[in-house]
Amino acid sequence: MSMADSTHDPGLEAAGQLRADALGLLGTVSLTAAYMAPAASLIALFGPMVIKTGIGAGFVMLLGLAVTLPSAISFGMMAREMPSAGGVYAWASCVLGRTFGRWIGITTAIYYVLTVVFPPIVFGQLFNNLLDLADVPTGKGTWLLGAGLSMLIAGFATYRGVAVSSYLAFVLLIVQLVVMSALALTFAFVAGREQHLSWAPFLPPAGSWSGALLALPMAMLSLICDAATPVSEETRNAKRTIPLAIILTLLVVGIWNVLAFGALGMACPPDRLIDLCRNSVDNAVPPLAALVWGRFNVLVTVVGMIAMIGALVPCSTAASRLLFSLGRDGTLPRGLAVVHPRHRTPWNALHIVFLATALAIVPLALIRDPGEAIAWWSQVIAWFIIVVYFTANLCNFLFHLRFRPERFSILWNLVAPALAAIIQLAVLWQVVVLELWRAGWIGISAQFFIVVVSVLTAGWVYTLCAYRLPARSGASP
Repeated sequence: MSMADSTHDPGLEAAGQLRADALGLLGTVSLTAAYMAPAASLIALFGPMVIKTGIGAGFVMLLGLAVTLPSAISFGMMAREMPSAGGVYAWASCVLGRTFGRWIGITTAIYYVLTVVFPPIVFGQLFNNLLDLADVPTGKGTWLLGAGLSMLIAGFATYRGVAVSSYLAFVLLIVQLVVMSALALTFAFVAGREQHLSWAPFLPPAGSWSGALLALPMAMLSLICDAATPVSEETRNAKRTIPLAIILTLLVVGIWNVLAFGALGMACPPDRLIDLCRNSVDNAVPPLAALVWGRFNVLVTVVGMIAMIGALVPCSTAASRLLFSLGRDGTLPRGLAVVHPRHRTPWNALHIVFLATALAIVPLALIRDPGEAIAWWSQVIAWFIIVVYFTANLCNFLFHLRFRPERFSILWNLVAPALAAIIQLAVLWQVVVLELWRAGWIGISAQFFIVVVSVLTAGWVYTLCAYRLPARSGASP
């Protein structure tokens, strides 16, 4: 179960193709787990989540896991039948028609690119924290330097190939999990010693669920488990490996998130915890770590930076592979399908991913605040996650009903996707429509962005169809 096939001969690759059989199960799991970024999620999202929902961060993560698991089953079922770098794009084109497939393909690409936005923002925050410890003056300039540095480091790995990316993701994942697990266990031990060990972080809120629902997109962001699908064409025995990687990683990382977020919810009495999170300029976890580790809380900052690089590598890998698939099929400019002759990476697609990331984070973070940028983009990405996952569930049902009736399962192809779709529609209405509208101009501006992007995407697809621009499907049933 190696992560890469060192005997693979690059000279055997046809022009314009990704490197086949570059990843095994361990490499695919490493990329997927690093994409979910457990330590990075804990550091970046715990403070904003506490501000929205109080100490119930563990419950929000549990709710997010419950919402995501049925969709993970659908992703696994479809990846078993149609492994493709296009993922949902290829499945929707086959099952729901080329026009809708193109729209959901571009929507999925936007979703993947948006996942690349978060790691550089948080890396810059932690970079400032590290400079503060060294008594170096910090500001938005040093934050921007840190964000740029993270993209340079991640770019070095992703441009060199998926095998290099998987090795780096694996090493960084192990480091971050060891340190952050130790921190969570320390908080649980201290809570027991000081007699405020409680189930409260894992229980539903006593009053309104509004805060928990507003925090739910953050939980969903930390549990997006479909990163394995865009590397299907670079994975050995993809029909078996990809579904295993999706389900296994979601369960392991999801349970870890519930326990870790819950443990940090017991770091100190609730009122003090909420005040500390509200008063933390960048993020709350390093100050919380100082309560139990003292000066060794610098480990959290360093590990956080490592975790952000570990997340940025698979995020940019997944986004570039989907753009490659869209370019290859003619839905987007065909230049996106250009592959580097030696590294077999989608060179131009990677350029677009990192350029779009810079354009997404720099203006907003410089005008407002990096923390506000995280909150705003997390509200925006909720729409894209829900739409993409809803489509995957719909494809799971319709594909097996139409093309694999002999293998149609009531549980896996009907109950699981139907349950997931109902939950997603409810979350879409409550979170993306109602709660964002109630959130004032920040929420309404997020809704405006979602509408504009969706309409522009539909306009582009209409243009393709009206002029009958040629395209070929990346996969067939």
